Amino acid sequence: MPPVVRRLPAYEPPTGLGAGFIPRPRPRPRPVWVPVPEPPSPALDAARLVGMVLEVLDGRRPGRVLRELAVPGLAARLGALVRVRTTRMVRAPRVCHPARLVAEISVTVRRDERVVAVAARAEHHSGRWRFTTFAILE
Repeated sequence: MPPVVRRLPAYEPPTGLGAGFIPRPRPRPRPVWVPVPEPPSPALDAARLVGMVLEVLDGRRPGRVLRELAVPGLAARLGALVRVRTTRMVRAPRVCHPARLVAEISVTVRRDERVVAVAARAEHHSGRWRFTTFAILE
């Protein structure tokens, strides 16, 4: 017996507005909450700030400068470390902002023929940046 060919029923959805077309309501898009971005941190000249502290520690600037650059406890602690020597930055400081008004600074310096690291944390208060931590890692 020869094969029998039969027509298949229509399986495509109807198109257009012809007979049998039933429009489905489209789901409404849900509102998406988009957070408002924080404004950027105020400008920070890390090389100048670190350089000024290093100049005080080397005895090339007066110690009263520390009162403007650091919180009181840190300024007193750094003031005790002043002695005559030569310190120069080897590279530009790297700055990281873990929060909007906080900056963490690291820099490599050459001090008396040795290369050491400086790590500092500065916070922005009353319109200016002040160091809250300053460490020379020898």
